Amino acid sequence: MYRKFYSYNDMPVIKQPTPMPKPHEEHKPQPKKENHQNGLLSGLENDDIILLVVLLILIMDNCEDRLLLLALGFIFFSDYFT
Repeated sequence: MYRKFYSYNDMPVIKQPTPMPKPHEEHKPQPKKENHQNGLLSGLENDDIILLVVLLILIMDNCEDRLLLLALGFIFFSDYFT
């Protein structure tokens, strides 16, 4: 007698062959480039500039959430202490 409905548990398991992993070279972290420029914004990266813009927008919008401003400031300055 034939069944009308099949379950995924009743289906046969088909194992596909796994490809062999390619040998790769060890990833060596590159040292940070030292900025020798003496400027106000010379040490800032893209994420720092984005954080500054968000902070300025929140301050200009009279943000009353001081904890948010402190958290964003901590994130901004934590990059320099690591």
